[in-house]
Amino acid sequence: MKPQLLPCPRKLRRISGASRLDEATPVATQRSAALPPEGYALTLENDRVQITAADDAGEFYARQTLRQMIETCGGACDNLEIEDAPVLAYRAFHVDCCRHFYGVDDLKKLIEAAARFKLNVFHWHLTDDQGWRLEIKRYPRLTEVGATRPDSRFGGVIEGKPHSGYFTQAQVREIVAFCAARHIEVVPEIELPGHFTAAMAAYSFLGCTGAPVEIEMTAGIFPHVLCVGNPEAREFVRQVLDEVCALFPGRYLHIGGDEAPRAAWQGCAHCRERMEQRGLPSFDALQGDYIKELAAYLKEKGKTAITWNESLKGGQLGADDVLVQRWMERKPLTKPFAQAGGRVIEADFYHYYFDYPYGMTPLKKSFSFDPFKKTGAPTSVFGVEGCLWTEFVRSFNDLCEKLFPRLLAVAERGWSGFPTRSFPAFLEAVEAQRAPLAALGIPMRPRVDWDLPPHRRLPDIIRFFKGSLTPDLLRQGLFPDSGKKKEQ
Repeated sequence: MKPQLLPCPRKLRRISGASRLDEATPVATQRSAALPPEGYALTLENDRVQITAADDAGEFYARQTLRQMIETCGGACDNLEIEDAPVLAYRAFHVDCCRHFYGVDDLKKLIEAAARFKLNVFHWHLTDDQGWRLEIKRYPRLTEVGATRPDSRFGGVIEGKPHSGYFTQAQVREIVAFCAARHIEVVPEIELPGHFTAAMAAYSFLGCTGAPVEIEMTAGIFPHVLCVGNPEAREFVRQVLDEVCALFPGRYLHIGGDEAPRAAWQGCAHCRERMEQRGLPSFDALQGDYIKELAAYLKEKGKTAITWNESLKGGQLGADDVLVQRWMERKPLTKPFAQAGGRVIEADFYHYYFDYPYGMTPLKKSFSFDPFKKTGAPTSVFGVEGCLWTEFVRSFNDLCEKLFPRLLAVAERGWSGFPTRSFPAFLEAVEAQRAPLAALGIPMRPRVDWDLPPHRRLPDIIRFFKGSLTPDLLRQGLFPDSGKKKEQ
């Protein structure tokens, strides 16, 4: 039988005949320095398997391939030879635990599933306007105050109860170890200077005015930004990052940088003084300068900073300063950054943001995305990432069905490149993963929803955006039938 493998191996050659293949099939392993990092070769012949791997990661991925062969071949498989290695070094999935909190057990299921498809980075969004989810021992109020909001009012759903949760440092170490055993690196995100309300609710001195603020309960972009001109606030951030660096041994640390309004800085004496001292021509440059400072600080600790593409607006960041994660941009700032030698992670909003409905982002659209095209410098693309924000994702089942199967398109691109096999062949391989994912506790979206016909796409999109309107808009009568409180 022909195995259904995902992602698609770079080279697969069938050998005449077939072999028995099950959990009892003998497997021999060896190392070879001739293979690229994470690469492997696998041969099935004469009822035996031979794995040759570049390193421990390569052997792990070979065994994931073998696992899929066993699951999809039903005890007998065509003899074959596989030579395989990833196109991209950074193959990521992202989960926002701030808007709605998902705990250790749920995350472990997702990590197990991601490892199955050779994803090797977990981007863990831990701080935002609606909640601070990481224990920082030096600043306990970040979780004592910042981890609980009084209500959740995302869209037309008013939950009517507090929403709380955070990860202790012991739990973080547990997740990091769980990931490491599956060759997944954890990249924490400490979002700043915008999306900082929860931190400011805990410590008001972090803002430009020092006035108290409340944790946000709705989706949006809010004016509460870190005062980057205040030395005390900058020291706070450094001390937080010190603890984060100690918790996460990986190479990268995400420091946000997106959607930071400038109004507070414009009226702030500290920020204006810093602009003058640094000779900065604009508030965009003020943010870029601060991100550059943090990136240098992290580099001293052996870390590379990652930032969203908005941080390029000020023109302060060079190719050696940061990795840039591109999600959406009106002006093509990422392209010149890449062409100057900068490295880019492609997380394109229109193809790889999976909190949006299938009517808006069908599976074929995600699969058809060429991540090497946007920058105009294909070799600058360091990685790909599928993102899941959770303002409107209130259950683990919904989270899973939004990620799967669309995240598998990201896994295919990151490992196999573009193009690979045909879309119908990809669909066949995806469907073969339904039962194994279910065994992990991961429900996959019903196939009928993956690629809706045109007459169903628009209603699906309308339903989503109708449900994403805030209670204030609902009370104005735009959609009066949707303003009722829903049971969760």
